[in-house]
Amino acid sequence: MAFVKVAQRGEIKENGGKELNINGTRVALFYANGKYYAIEALCRHQDGSLAPGKIDGEVVECPLHSWHYNIRTGELLDYLEGVKLTTYKVDVRGNDIYIDV
Repeated sequence: MAFVKVAQRGEIKENGGKELNINGTRVALFYANGKYYAIEALCRHQDGSLAPGKIDGEVVECPLHSWHYNIRTGELLDYLEGVKLTTYKVDVRGNDIYIDV
C-alpha cells in the first residue's frame, strides 16, 4: 500500500463527495464534519456511485435507492447485516490530500 495524491483542499465542498479512479480502484472521497473520508465508491445494491450521495453526519445515502453507509467505517446501516465497504486511510499534507490504496 502507498499513499497517492488525489485532490487538494477546497476541491470538495462541506458534505460533498467526489469519485476517484486510483489505479483501477473506484474510491469515493468525502468531506464532512471538517474531515476527509475515503471508502469504496460503489453501493453493493446496484453498483451506483456513492460520491454524489447526500451526507448527514457520518452517513452517506446512495442516490439510486437510498441505501445508507457510514463513511468512517464503510458499514451498511440498513437492509443487510454484515455488509461493509472498504475504507481507506486519508492523509492531509498542507493543501494536498492523499489516500492509502
